Amino acid sequence: MNNRSTSFWDEAARQTLEDRASETAPEADSSQRKAIRREAPPLPAALVPTEDALRARLAEELEYARRMLDIMGDTLASDGAVVVRHGTALQSVDIVGQMLGHIANIIRSSDPEGAVELIGMSELKARLQRRSIR
Repeated sequence: MNNRSTSFWDEAARQTLEDRASETAPEADSSQRKAIRREAPPLPAALVPTEDALRARLAEELEYARRMLDIMGDTLASDGAVVVRHGTALQSVDIVGQMLGHIANIIRSSDPEGAVELIGMSELKARLQRRSIR
């Protein structure tokens, strides 16, 4: 008989052996465990891309135009004199770029009305949701 007390390392080794033994136990225990991973929730219909190829290409073209505006705005904004003289116009370029991005998202969506609901620009959203066209 050993009168020595159990050390931390001896206890850790014993626990590891017990853990390994329980891993090789029948699968009955695994059915009682909660799953670690969950299925991702389905995308809202507004975020699901359309199957219409023409609408998808139109959305790509709007995104391309938005990127060109962003590059132009960044180039102009890097010149301090231009910013001082045309700061408001540069902000308008940025707003137009944001509008193009939102419109592209609506066109690309399989649920355009739902995509309008996701727009953060309140003025654009209100214009798109108004009752009369004129």
